[in-house]
Amino acid sequence: MPYLLLVFGLLIGAYALYRFFINANIQQIKALFLAACIATLVIALFYMALTGKLAAALGLATAIVPFVFAYLRERNLHDASSASGTQSEINTRKDALEVLGLHDDAGADDINSAYKKLMQKVHPDHEGSEWMAAKLNQARDFLLKD
Repeated sequence: MPYLLLVFGLLIGAYALYRFFINANIQQIKALFLAACIATLVIALFYMALTGKLAAALGLATAIVPFVFAYLRERNLHDASSASGTQSEINTRKDALEVLGLHDDAGADDINSAYKKLMQKVHPDHEGSEWMAAKLNQARDFLLKD
């Protein structure tokens, strides 16, 4: 009977993960993976401490610390670079036309079609760049505002 309950619980958990992965974006999947890794490490350390292997648990925790610091440093560098990358704005028509790959005589239809074509390639939902999608939005808004 306990094995039946275990199998039933595993099936429910697998179905819940399946539903999550269908609707999740890449950031949510990364966060879930990080949380699962941390939970696994905490459970392993707790188990090792309970079974009398406290020295091994402390050694494992000490070995993990540099990886945690490297991850946090990389994350802070990435956040800083992405924050500074969104600071630059499009201030001239020439810059906006260059981002969309258009000539000076482009009309509203040309702007919209170039925007749609490029956005399909660089949209973050299709493994594209959030920075480039923001640039395309800025360029289109700047040109259509005129």
